Amino acid sequence: ERQWMAGRPRTDGGQEMTLIEVDDSFFEVTGDDIRALEEARKRREADRQAFKTRKVREREREERLSRFADCAVRVVFPDQTWIQARFLSSEALSDVYAFARSALADPARPFLLFTTPPRKNLPDTHDTQLKNTDLLPAANVHCCWASPPAGVGPFMAFRFIQSIEDGEKQRQEQEQTQGGGQGGGGGAPPPFPPG
Repeated sequence: ERQWMAGRPRTDGGQEMTLIEVDDSFFEVTGDDIRALEEARKRREADRQAFKTRKVREREREERLSRFADCAVRVVFPDQTWIQARFLSSEALSDVYAFARSALADPARPFLLFTTPPRKNLPDTHDTQLKNTDLLPAANVHCCWASPPAGVGPFMAFRFIQSIEDGEKQRQEQEQTQGGGQGGGGGAPPPFPPG
């Protein structure tokens, strides 16, 4: 059984924007700023000079990706609810589809998974391993119906919605306990669970 977590955006105004005043000296360019800009320009220039063959680029990509044994994939539904789990980098895209299907209120209905931007549809195939996609080390994958919806209803199965509501209830109780009975505070849940 795969471990998962589910959630949805907070609607209680838990995140507030604050305006920070800075004085005009913040925008003045210093000698350190100029040196940093010049060093960055030189690095970009050196990178352009160092042309690499396709074989070298592919080898470097393989080396970089081999560090990731697994990846966190968050499937975001059109109503902004989400479900997330960890997958081995050797698992196929079809495993992500199976996981998403298990969370749907109507698992028999055809759906698509895609990443953005730009929109790139992910095929439901056993042939493509996650390590050969752009999903490592973590990714938000969006879900949509393959055909327009016939009616309005939840995208997620009841057990997942119940899990979200239970988690929200626990968080509210913790905030009331920690905040002296005042709600709010806190922020969105962490983007991905610890490995």
